[in-house]
Amino acid sequence: MATESESFCQTDDESCEKLSDSEEELEECIVAPIDKLGVVGRWMRHRLLGSILMGTPPLVAIQRRRSPFRTTIMKINSFFGTEEFYTPLVCLMTWVIDAKLGRLICFLMGIGFYVAGFVKNLLCLPRPSNPPIVPLEPSSFETWGLPSHHAVLGVLIPWYIWLYSLLHFNFSQWQFITLFAVIVLWSVSVMFSRLYLGVHSPADIVVGGIIGCIILSIWVRADNFLDRSISFGNNVIPQVIIYSIILLAVHPRPEAETNSFFETVCMTGVTVGFAIGRSTIAKHSSIFKAVMESADGYALVMITRAICKEVFMFLISLAYRVVDIEYFSGRKITNYYFHTAYSSSFKLPPVEDQKSKRKIRKVKSRSENIRTKWNIDYPVRFLTYACMGWMCICGNPLLCHSLGLTL
Repeated sequence: MATESESFCQTDDESCEKLSDSEEELEECIVAPIDKLGVVGRWMRHRLLGSILMGTPPLVAIQRRRSPFRTTIMKINSFFGTEEFYTPLVCLMTWVIDAKLGRLICFLMGIGFYVAGFVKNLLCLPRPSNPPIVPLEPSSFETWGLPSHHAVLGVLIPWYIWLYSLLHFNFSQWQFITLFAVIVLWSVSVMFSRLYLGVHSPADIVVGGIIGCIILSIWVRADNFLDRSISFGNNVIPQVIIYSIILLAVHPRPEAETNSFFETVCMTGVTVGFAIGRSTIAKHSSIFKAVMESADGYALVMITRAICKEVFMFLISLAYRVVDIEYFSGRKITNYYFHTAYSSSFKLPPVEDQKSKRKIRKVKSRSENIRTKWNIDYPVRFLTYACMGWMCICGNPLLCHSLGLTL
């Protein structure tokens, strides 16, 4: 396919990976970690890119049907797949509805975020072509397209709630029918909204849904075991910290850096905080007897995020200066992350090794003088979100108990 061999060019002076010294022709390619598998990895990327581009005509057709009212509805639907919605949902589940369901949803979200981010950075495949697609959420183009985080979580969270409810809640027939209708509407509307808003191709949604189904099929067999291990296991806290560091260390980091890894760091931090909080509260159950059923807890979590972000930014930057480590904050650099929209110049490395002996330049998102420095945002957000997770499952109940606000 001709479109699969086009490239996204940048006019930078990055170093080149030479295939020959005898020819002057230069190609710029979006190199992905999976390319290290050789022909198999590159062939897979080309096939998936072709699937992404095949979704352009349907997206154009959907775009023609846009209206202000429909756009508002779709943005609301998309909201139900974002951090701003999942944060109060997990808090509500943990404090009011079912504490076990709340923490299991948090762990499942952490797994979904990690796997989706891992695959995104492994493949480095673009968002829909712009033009002809006009995205209504331009900020989404700070991460790679396939798979869709919204699709992965749109399968995992609603359908796990449904399966958990079947096993643990004594609902009437009509209550189950109503819940099923809500789950279907939630899952489908979140995924379709990403197509309407022009930020994902149908291939992104399909692959994300498949990944979500695979994770969910494994999770329903392991959720109780994981919950018991965290609640009553030995040395849970050091194990959780070590495993999280290992998982982040093996997470792919492509040359063209995007916001995917940053999001994964944040969600991993929340999961670690939940695990530490659960391990603590399970071993001191006599202290934690009640949970405050109000919005005060959510406000406390948000306050924790605001305070911890500033505190950890100061402490970690001070530590870096003491040990003479050069650092920077990617969030303060304009256009720091690679723009992942497909264009007529987007090019993948050729499937077969080039016999024409040309030079290939790896497209990178930032210059070498920044790549050698440490991004302070990663440790700051990891620790901040870990504190948020701990505050949700452990700190808030303890505070309510201390203030006599138990119900």
